[in-house]
Amino acid sequence: MSNIKTVVVTGASGFLGSVVVDQLLDAGYTVRGIVRSGKAQRMKDACASFGNKFSVAIIDDLATANFTEAFKGADALIHTASPLPGAASAEVIIKVSHFLSGFYLRAVDYARKAGIKKVVVTASVASLGHPAESQSGKTFTENDARRGPATGLPADARLRCIQEAGRGGLWNYAKEHPELDVATVHPGFIFGHTGRGQVIDVPADGTNAFVYSLINGPKGRSLEPQAAPPGYVHVADAAAAHGLALKTPKSDKPKRIVNVGGEFMWKQAVEYLYEARPELRDRLPVISEGYKASLEEWCHWDASSSKRIIGFSKFKDWKTTLNDTIDDILAREKRLGVSPQ
Repeated sequence: MSNIKTVVVTGASGFLGSVVVDQLLDAGYTVRGIVRSGKAQRMKDACASFGNKFSVAIIDDLATANFTEAFKGADALIHTASPLPGAASAEVIIKVSHFLSGFYLRAVDYARKAGIKKVVVTASVASLGHPAESQSGKTFTENDARRGPATGLPADARLRCIQEAGRGGLWNYAKEHPELDVATVHPGFIFGHTGRGQVIDVPADGTNAFVYSLINGPKGRSLEPQAAPPGYVHVADAAAAHGLALKTPKSDKPKRIVNVGGEFMWKQAVEYLYEARPELRDRLPVISEGYKASLEEWCHWDASSSKRIIGFSKFKDWKTTLNDTIDDILAREKRLGVSPQ
């Protein structure tokens, strides 16, 4: 859509959001990043070379803030922000889950009232299928909606269900406001390098922390069992999907873009790193005898909607993704003066 010149990005100082901002700026868009006040100056400094092509809008609470000024003069919204466990536990967030649906719609509603029609929202493959089916061996597509209640699941799994139900309300909202052109991007576990504007003061956070755990811990520790489906996507490919979604034509059918580049198990990752990066051998966990790791037992996702909707199918392979993540972590360890455990 050549008429899109200025894009508002929520979660701009986060892992995915910062890479989305990088790619949009590199593509020539004007970007307004929504960030919290404590992160605003660092984000502005990181993107200073782009001059007036980048600005920040300070919003400290997405669930209650007024977005009117943030959307003035903008043409599109990419909504990557999400209330994830970290600052608060999954249990705490679940206690206030009544506002999650509103959280996902508030920014979209303000955008619509500002005249914005093009909206891209970060969802998750967690909305396709159900956590209870994670070890079913099934393959889910963009047409598989959430099935079953969240009750009886661990807190983190219940939170994912509640979050995805909140995002699901977006499609009902879009039906009520047919002038909107909405797409959702459903990534697997996102790994890779951080964006220039991500505000992070530890070697790794978010999903990259899973990779960090492979090289950070007591020597001789055992590799933990695989605890989640192994579908992944490189952060650069996840960000690219959001940018490409801006260019898609309006559709009567929901544009759900499954953003999964492939699969790998932690056992595969450790075995690969042991051979490919011998300098890390002393930092890797030990694979105990009889360790079970089978891709077949986990659920899978069909990413053909990515090629069909946005024309993207050349995902980065898992070894490239793993190496990029490790390189980013090691570089930040060095900058921060952090020694591995």
